[in-house]
Amino acid sequence: MKIPLDHIQRLNLHALLGAQRGDLATVRALWALQDKLALTAEEEKAIELKREVAGGQERVVWNPSLGLPPKEFAFTDAELARLKAALESWNRSDVRKDRPWLQPLLDNLG
Repeated sequence: MKIPLDHIQRLNLHALLGAQRGDLATVRALWALQDKLALTAEEEKAIELKREVAGGQERVVWNPSLGLPPKEFAFTDAELARLKAALESWNRSDVRKDRPWLQPLLDNLG
């Protein structure tokens, strides 16, 4: 299945996948999916992405006035299952903030 993802969706999915747990095979599959979604150095530069460490936790920030066009990704059935499982296990307290990037993604995943 092919799904267009913007940079915000890619960054959020990357972080969400990084928070998943599993055995070694699962972790490697998650890393491969993160590598697929990762922004290139050129894309990071285009949105002025920076990595900050606060309280021992890394977070990424970027210039919200800059954007990238959506990029289409082809996912295998196994990759889609991992994405869906990560989204289904996600527990957020402020869903209003995430709706702009999450709703279109959920619509595309079906």
